[in-house]
Amino acid sequence: MTEPIYTYTFPPRGGLPALEDLESLVPGAMVYANVQSGSRPGTWRGRWRKLSQVEQTMAVNIIVTVPLHGAWLVAAVLQQWGVDARSSQSGNLPSPTSWPRGAEWLQHLEDAGREAIQNEIDAGMVKPHVADIATPYQARVVEWTRTRPWVLLGWACGSGKTLGALLAVLSRSTRSDTILVVCPAKARHVWWSQVQEYSHVVPYRLRPASDMRKSDQTLADYMQQERDTPRLVIVGAESLADTMPRIEKITPTILIWDELHIHGSAKRWKATQQADGSVSFSKRKTSTAAQDRVTRAVAAMEVSRLPGLRLRIGATATLLEDGRPRRLWAPLDLLSPGGFSHSYRSFAARHCNAKAGPFGWDDSGSSNLDELRHRCSFFMHEVPYSESHDALPSTRVQVCYLGRNELNRADRFSDGQTYTQALRSMARDDMKTRLGRTRMIEARLAEACSKKRRWVTEQVLDGLRGGGKVVVFTARRIEAENWADSIRREATRGDNQMSQAPRVWMVHGGLNESDKDRIIDMYACDPGPCCLVATGQSVGTGVDGMQTTDLAIFAMLPWKPGDFVQWKGRFDRLGGRATLLQVPIAEGTYDTRVVEILTDKFGPIQQMLAADELEGLTDKLLGMEDTEGIIASIIDKLT
Repeated sequence: MTEPIYTYTFPPRGGLPALEDLESLVPGAMVYANVQSGSRPGTWRGRWRKLSQVEQTMAVNIIVTVPLHGAWLVAAVLQQWGVDARSSQSGNLPSPTSWPRGAEWLQHLEDAGREAIQNEIDAGMVKPHVADIATPYQARVVEWTRTRPWVLLGWACGSGKTLGALLAVLSRSTRSDTILVVCPAKARHVWWSQVQEYSHVVPYRLRPASDMRKSDQTLADYMQQERDTPRLVIVGAESLADTMPRIEKITPTILIWDELHIHGSAKRWKATQQADGSVSFSKRKTSTAAQDRVTRAVAAMEVSRLPGLRLRIGATATLLEDGRPRRLWAPLDLLSPGGFSHSYRSFAARHCNAKAGPFGWDDSGSSNLDELRHRCSFFMHEVPYSESHDALPSTRVQVCYLGRNELNRADRFSDGQTYTQALRSMARDDMKTRLGRTRMIEARLAEACSKKRRWVTEQVLDGLRGGGKVVVFTARRIEAENWADSIRREATRGDNQMSQAPRVWMVHGGLNESDKDRIIDMYACDPGPCCLVATGQSVGTGVDGMQTTDLAIFAMLPWKPGDFVQWKGRFDRLGGRATLLQVPIAEGTYDTRVVEILTDKFGPIQQMLAADELEGLTDKLLGMEDTEGIIASIIDKLT
């Protein structure tokens, strides 16, 4: 099965605008010409923009190719130019249409999807109880997936993306298929357990060779076993480069990108387009410190282009992770390779208002977003927070401004450095690079987080006294360790001593996945009182089991709106309870600057993804109710 490609063919004629402009107007479109030239025998084909002026005059006809989601734009441009073009479509899928908005069509999708789910149950792929728990939007995506080679699940955190993606791929699968799931390493356990909970498929967790034991089943043995269901292999994105040779051998036919927004990068590989339309890729030169990210991004690109793939599904709650359209090209390219141009600059020029600035290429803006959104509507299935979580108790966000008298002195940055010393060192050595500036921001936020320990500990103890379950997101491993010790100590001291000693666990990036999964499972099953102290980055995405939390505290303020949505999404999940989410902001620290950054970035996210879970959050973070003023400022920024 090939991706649907539209081809427009028409004879050359004078008076047409520059045809190469079509590739800029519609990223992903390619313009070719059949040329009859004396320099070569017969008729040959070449890229229009690479032909000489003499060769262009010898063109017999013009050919424009474009993925289906951009075909309507090419057709409109050609019509505006007065070109009568002959069109054809490749691929054997029905012609996908954009996402339907009418209630009748939505009901049709749901009914057809539930019939497909029942067929999966009858075929022995899906367990019977799924028919009762599948939500309307999960049923819709099953039917939606049956008519297209790429699907993007833009669902809110905790809305059941794993089950939705699994049902969608199984409706398109046979026993001969191999499904490859690429997810953050910390989410492998979630996928492994939920695949077995909802289906009869036996999954396999693919690990780097260095992590394999002699007693572990090999991938080759797993693939050779006879079964009546498709094979499903789960791999951590962090190990893609190491496991790539084994992935190529299993020839996956279906690919699922979990947390799609984290896997690609617009600047990690270079695409070189040949005259015949073929594309080759190479790594960009980069600093030694960024090699791991480069290797991972290139490996992701290679996986997305494996020749046997006929269906790609991406799932994310935060496609616009930092609120800027520039973050869209890489994940969209993984989902629809080359569909939005093999060149990021073409995409940026069209949709990021990119232009040369005094300090280089400026791609921080936005342009033609309505056009981009319509193209995405051919494969994007959105489920807003209000729909997926209407049956859930709402998570209340309480922003707490802490004055200087409520803050303690910051802990040490490390055994050998105070925060002041560490920040001075960073300012001296690292501020010239983007990575260095990011490290500086995170260090300043970690310092602010450290100053909240006394206040946070008091809030945790209050929650534990009532028999509640509490989660604290800290900044760094050293804070997680210190705070967990502090909570254990204070919970058994003097007036704080409780009749039942609370369980206190700690999770950070230094733990292996099995230990982290075990701790999360213990917390999920514990009735309380108990507390989980974790770094936001270690459990902020891809982790299930925290929805039974009574009190959650973001001691470190996430500085990306996507992180805020992901972290909050750990508690807004099916099977959850009402959670009070406290966001302490330390006045006189970098927290106050981050509030401004978050407010600035929420606007584009709301426009692009209609992320209504953010509704009212801007006001709360600013401590104001001037909604009209905020909307006006967003409009000013967009214009």
